[in-house]
Amino acid sequence: MGRWWMVLGWVGLFWAQAQSVRVVAASDLQYALPEIVQAFERQNPGVRVELSFGSSGKFYTQIMQGLPADIFFSADAAFPKRLEEAGRTTPGALRLYAVGRVVVWVANAWAQQGLDPRRMGPRVLLDGRVTRVAIANPVHAPYGRAAVSLLERFGLIRPVREVAWEEMTEGVAAYYNLSVLRQGKPGFEFVYGENISQAAQLALSSTNVGILAFSIARSEAMQRAGVYWLAPLSSHLRLEQTYTILRGQDRPEVRRFYEYIATPEAHRVLRKYGFLLPGEKPEE
Repeated sequence: MGRWWMVLGWVGLFWAQAQSVRVVAASDLQYALPEIVQAFERQNPGVRVELSFGSSGKFYTQIMQGLPADIFFSADAAFPKRLEEAGRTTPGALRLYAVGRVVVWVANAWAQQGLDPRRMGPRVLLDGRVTRVAIANPVHAPYGRAAVSLLERFGLIRPVREVAWEEMTEGVAAYYNLSVLRQGKPGFEFVYGENISQAAQLALSSTNVGILAFSIARSEAMQRAGVYWLAPLSSHLRLEQTYTILRGQDRPEVRRFYEYIATPEAHRVLRKYGFLLPGEKPEE
């Protein structure tokens, strides 16, 4: 009898493990993806989705080093494509799930003193009071790269050294001329979050200004604390957000969640947080 209970226990443990889906995802999904998971799990009571959030670049590196995961959601197309080229993904599984948007966010206290990005756009950063701006680290965060490209597009910074994003380890100021942003100020610096979620926390807690993901700016906490200007898609690096199933992980429950992302129910949540869906055009 004891032996049979032991066997049944091992079967139960195997079944529980087989019915879990391990997801690593870009931090701009920290509000949208849990809502999607909640709806998915209601429809699939035997499946549990485990979520981990971070920067797309760091997850790419960790996956290449053997991170145990089933599905990878990136904030851009480049990192999943590199995994695909390295043979680390399920063939044919690379898929666009959304296009990301970028905002300039300012805390209410400053907006009420005239620093309102809804009226000033990115030129709000020229005000003498703005000496620190929170962004995600462009070395490994696509939203950090989009922030840098936005500033360059509006003439607020100018490149002085050509370098790949991954090599910008000395900070933006080492590769771009920031004289426009520094003019008339005692100083100016970027404050870096390891991912776009941490950049938002820095904007909330210390800098009062950040260049952030629209999906995070639309969260209840950020809308309560500040206001934002939504950048046109054409004004920054395009964030073609893709996801894929990692090599050897195409199990039935993994495939079910992967396919669920393309359903109307999941699309409603993504749209709620400001993502553009595949094929959609922005109202600009």
